Amino acid sequence: MSRSWHRCGPVGSWRTGGLAALASVMLLVAGCGDDPGSVYRDSAVRALEGSLSEARTAELAASLWVAGRSAHSFAVVVVDDSDTGLGADAAWFEEQQPPRRVDDLVRRQTTDALDAAASSVQWLRISVARQDLRGTRAALEDVRSACSDLEALAEELS
Repeated sequence: MSRSWHRCGPVGSWRTGGLAALASVMLLVAGCGDDPGSVYRDSAVRALEGSLSEARTAELAASLWVAGRSAHSFAVVVVDDSDTGLGADAAWFEEQQPPRRVDDLVRRQTTDALDAAASSVQWLRISVARQDLRGTRAALEDVRSACSDLEALAEELS
């Protein structure tokens, strides 16, 4: 068996391993010039935008149900999925480490906005699951307000 033809042999693994190592080094060098505060703000914006998408989806599904334009079971599933997704976005961001003390303000503003949105979507989920039209309408107003706050903060941090 020839080493040059053997896929896992020294020549093949060197080429594959060498290319992977070179690509890793290039990615590390490319990222060295990034401002850590800017990267952290970008992470906050991504979390805010992801949560906004989840909250707006829940809002739409609940609004359609309240207006009699969709089935209750559909609204329950969509709002529940949105609640789960928003919680995941918030949890992901909360795991991020602010690189500098000055970035603590970004963290506080972002987590406050994410928590408010999560709370409003949870209230919406509970109201929809109970088939409580009055509670759902009130929760929808809360979700809309939270969405406005998410949008404003994402724009401010961009």
